[in-house]
Amino acid sequence: MTLKFSDGMEFDTSGPLRIESRSDGLYVVGNGQLTPVSSYEEAEEIINRDKSAELRKKEIEDKDSDKEES
Repeated sequence: MTLKFSDGMEFDTSGPLRIESRSDGLYVVGNGQLTPVSSYEEAEEIINRDKSAELRKKEIEDKDSDKEES
C-alpha cells in the first residue's frame, strides 16, 4: 500500500518494518504502518517491540495448534 500526501511525499507501507529518513524527519514504515519518530533509537524500539509481539503471537498459535492435535 502506498500513502501519498499533498506535499508530494509518498510512503510504501508494504513489507517488513524499516526505518526511512526523509527531508522532514524519520519514520518507521512497513506492515501497513507509517509512524513518525524522533530518533533512530525510538525507531529501533518500535521495530523490536513489533518483532517481540510477532514472536509471542506465533508461540500462542503453536500452543493452540498443539492442544487441538491432542
